[in-house]
Amino acid sequence: MTSLGRASLGVLLARLVLASPAAAPQSPAATPAPPAYGGAPIASSAAAPAGEMVAFQAGGEKVRGYLVRPTLHGHRPAVVVVHEWWGLNTQIKGVADRLAELGFLTVVPDLYGGKVADEPGLAHELMRGLNEDRAVTIIKGAIDYLKHYDRAKDRNVGTLGFCMGGGYSLQAALRGADVKATVMFYGSVQTTRESVLPLRAPLLGIFGAQDRGIPVGEVRKFEAALREAHKKSLIAVYPGVGHAFMNETGPGYDKETADKAWTRATKFLIEALRPEPKAPGPVKRAPSGGPSGS
Repeated sequence: MTSLGRASLGVLLARLVLASPAAAPQSPAATPAPPAYGGAPIASSAAAPAGEMVAFQAGGEKVRGYLVRPTLHGHRPAVVVVHEWWGLNTQIKGVADRLAELGFLTVVPDLYGGKVADEPGLAHELMRGLNEDRAVTIIKGAIDYLKHYDRAKDRNVGTLGFCMGGGYSLQAALRGADVKATVMFYGSVQTTRESVLPLRAPLLGIFGAQDRGIPVGEVRKFEAALREAHKKSLIAVYPGVGHAFMNETGPGYDKETADKAWTRATKFLIEALRPEPKAPGPVKRAPSGGPSGS
């Protein structure tokens, strides 16, 4: 495992309250296969999380998605991963697998209805054919699906998206999605105070300094707009990398930077999605005039 597997992240992941107080005891940990880029698991089990295709309702239509359940027991926070312009391919499924290894219930909704691109021309065509309102509706449907998965009632859900998906991760939050955290990797930004005012969840934006599609100047305007609107946010711009530096199958992949960015993103999600502490119940008192103890 890379630098992300160091003890500091492992301790953080183990101690923060992704673990439910009611979680079942764990069997002795086994060493998992190292992910393509970082991610120290909260705990390991003999079997890696196994993903499956599922269906859920979104805006009156049935949508497919790739679901991965963590092997750890107990009530877990969840993440909706929003894919790049390539579609629901093997690479983005791997991202969901790695999040599940960290203990998150994870789903990647299929925004393209089963179509997957393997070259930029088709990817661009598929992206242009995707209706923005429908995409946001599907993401909201995926959020609702995870919030109530296994009859959960108070599960915290965040979104994490890359490229096209990064922009939609932001758009879902701006359009009232019920999320507790928003992570966007090199997605389209908003540059005015008014445009970011609807944001309610903490936001982490990660960008490359050499990204020609989303110039640093626009990112800094986005950062300034968030600051002016008093939004809880963090914008990170990594030097020496361009667009899609997280995608290990592409020419722009930079492993060292991807490891650092993944650490930042997972720590952010852990902090933002941990369950809120429950209010203590009323103190039981002994009946007036009766014995208070033996």
